[in-house]
This record gives sequence, C-alpha cells and structure tokens, in this order.
Amino acid sequence: MPRRTAPKRCMTSWPPVAAWPMRPGYDLCGRQALLLHRQHHHRVERAFPISAESLLTDSEKIRRLPWALAHIAANAVFAQLVFTGPVFVLFLTELGLDKAQVGLLLALFPLAGVVAPFIAPLVARVGYKRVFMSLWGMRKLVAACLILTPWVAGRVGPEGTLRFVAAVLAVFALCRAIAETALFPWLREFVPDRVRGRFVAVDSILSTLFGFAAVSLAGYVIARTPGLTGFTRLIGVGVVFGLLCVVAAAFIPGGAPIPRERTAGLAARAVFATLRDRSFGRFLAGLGLMALGAVPLTSFLPLFARERIGLAQANVILLQNALLAGGLLFGYLWGLAADRRGSKPVMLAGVAGAALLPALWLAVPGQSAWSFPLALAIAFLTGIVAPAWAIGSTRFLFIDVAPADGAERYMAAYYAWAGLTGAFGAMLAGRVLESLQSLSQMGGPALDPYGLLFAAGVVFSLASLALLAQIRSRAA
Repeated sequence: MPRRTAPKRCMTSWPPVAAWPMRPGYDLCGRQALLLHRQHHHRVERAFPISAESLLTDSEKIRRLPWALAHIAANAVFAQLVFTGPVFVLFLTELGLDKAQVGLLLALFPLAGVVAPFIAPLVARVGYKRVFMSLWGMRKLVAACLILTPWVAGRVGPEGTLRFVAAVLAVFALCRAIAETALFPWLREFVPDRVRGRFVAVDSILSTLFGFAAVSLAGYVIARTPGLTGFTRLIGVGVVFGLLCVVAAAFIPGGAPIPRERTAGLAARAVFATLRDRSFGRFLAGLGLMALGAVPLTSFLPLFARERIGLAQANVILLQNALLAGGLLFGYLWGLAADRRGSKPVMLAGVAGAALLPALWLAVPGQSAWSFPLALAIAFLTGIVAPAWAIGSTRFLFIDVAPADGAERYMAAYYAWAGLTGAFGAMLAGRVLESLQSLSQMGGPALDPYGLLFAAGVVFSLASLALLAQIRSRAA
C-alpha cells in the first residue's frame, strides 16, 4: 500500500492547501489548488469563466493593481482636459451655447448609460476586457474630432457647430457607456474586496494629483490663449494621455469572455428583475435623489462662479485645483475608514456634506475682495466631501447591496439608472437656469436662478440621506 504523505503547504494561496480535502498522494499547489478549493466548496463565481487570469490569488491580483492605477492616472488627465471639470463647460460657452444647450450636451454622457441592460449579455460574451479596451480606445479617437471645432465653426456657423459637437459627444458618450458596462463587472473581478476601499481611495488620490496638474496646465493655457485655440490644444494633450491609459489597461488581468449559456442571467428582463430587490431599489432611489441634488451643482458650478460670484475665467479653473486638493488630502482616509468601519457611515457622511455645500456656495459674496478666497475654501471642502460619497457608495454597492451571485445584473441596472437620473438632472438644471434668466430679462419677477437650483439641491440631498440611512447591509 503506497505511503500517504501530507500535502505540502502552498505559500501563494490562502488558506493553506493542507487544510483542503484531497485524495491520498495528490499534491497540488498554486492555481491548481485554488481551482480545487473553489470547486470543492462550490465557490466558482458564475459571472466569470475559469481561466488562468480569473484564478489569480488575491496577492497576485494586488501585484498587478499598479497597472490599473497607471490607467487611472492617465485617464484623469484626459478627463480633466477633454470632457469633465470647468474646461469643458467653458469650452461649450465659448462656442456661444446657452445654458439649456450646455445642459443638453452634458446630459448625453449619463443618458447613454441606459443601453447597459440591453447590451450586458453581448458584452459578457465578447469579454469584459476586450469590449472595454476597444470602446475605451475608440472614444479617445472620437474625442480628437473636437480639435476640428474652430475649423467647423468657420465654415458652417453656430448652428452647424452645435450639431457637429453634439454628434461627436453622442458617439463619444455611447462608446463610454458600452465600455463602462464592461468595466463594472471587470472591476469587481480584479480588485480584491479586502483592499477595495483603499484601492478606490488611491484611485481618488491619483486622479486628484494628475487632475491637479492637468487643471493647472489648463489655467495657464486658457489665460494666455484667447478664443478656442487654447481649448483645442488642451484637448489634443488630453487625447494623448487618453491613449496611454488604454495601453496601461491592457496589462490588467481578468475580463475573459463568458459562454453564451452562462449569460442568460444578464438578459434585459433579468436585469430589470433586480429592481424587485428592496435594498437595491432603495439604493437606486437614494442615488437618483443624490443625482438631482448634486448634478446641477457639479455641472454648472463654473458658470455660477463666473456669473454670480464674478470670478475671471482663469480663477474659475483654479477652483478645480482647490477641489482636487481636498480630495487628495482626505481621499485615502475615507477609503481606510470604509474598509475598517464599513461603507455606510462614509457614504452617509458624503451625502450630509453634499446637502451643506449648496448653501455655502450661495453665501459667497459677489464682486468682493473675499469672493475668490471664500470660493477656494468651499471648493476645498467640496473636494473633502466628494470622495466620501464616491468611495462609500461604490463600496456599499459592490459589497453590501449587490449579491456576489449575479452581480453583473445589478451593475447593469445601476449604471443605467445612474445615467438616466444624471441626464435628467443636467437637462433640468440647464432648462431651469435658462428659463428663469429669460423670465427676469422679460420683466418678470427678479428670481435668482442659481438660488432656486441650489436650494432644490439641499432638499434632494436630505431626502437621499433619509432614504439611504434605512438600507441594511446583506451581511447584517
């Protein structure tokens, strides 16, 4: 009878292989042992096929996270220079667009997210990584078309320019929506839960540092380059960094294609069935209220600072640096708190802060020596509050709300709802600002458009706080 030897411990996985039941004389280590462990305990995740990359241990995944962080850093520069922050809003107003048109164009980004429930099965079959890489790269090339805006404006006039920019942004937004439909489940796969809060925090810090540099460059260029030329130069620089971020994403593990028979749960009907989950439904309702409260502030803050407070265009861009500095100093602390104390307290702290910010902005005096310093201070406070909501709500969704089995259905529903409410908030805010301003100019009551909009933001944020506080974690 052959001698039975104790299986040796494998130092690349946890728990030790010696703790797992095995046949006599069957010695396993590394990924083979990890596969046996998952199969024995019926823990093979249904969302992902068993491939070499999907069998990476947490330690191996963590060693590859620097590639994800490099992707995040490069994408932060692209985002700040091309389609987020004050640069893009000022670019649209430089084209001569009114607030309603600006709101409509800003709404294209989140509105495209409604395609998520309908394309989720196809995205899963093609492969999360493959879809993300293709569409994430394509949107960078589409964004490069904005460099042609001055040439288009000189030939087709304001109306033609509006149509051109709208077409570019629509294609860009659709590419972004499809890519991010793949990103959410892929992100859940390659970031271990035990470091998720800290990963999001480091994500926030890197985005802040590189965003800070990008905004500083933008302020310098805009102050010295009149007209659209400065904006198009910044877009060109942003596109280069955008392509670099795609290269970095190629080294992130996971995201393999899923066989057709295992994507039935991602059909649109199955995605919409997640709304019957009471906790998830409350989370989406709270998210929607938060979007209605925060989107008008974040979308039109540059115009508020320029028109209501009276800041110069270069100083408006510098407010973004104060916001980024607040996130840099406190982002990691929020992530650490989320990992140690739980997601919900951090998330609720972010919502409570969001309810306070509109009132503080309205208190800033216009055309005063104190206007710019006070605006910088409140922008810094905004930077402290924003990561609390971003880190807390993301971690709460991934760990406390969405179940591990069928999480992709929840991610698709979440992304579609976030897009719908974000688009509605941006369009509504732009329409309200333009309508109230036109009413005052026609001899109507002297209403403060920003005052009414920001006051509504306080109400919506408080309602979101009350609703989200009632949600219990699945682990509770």
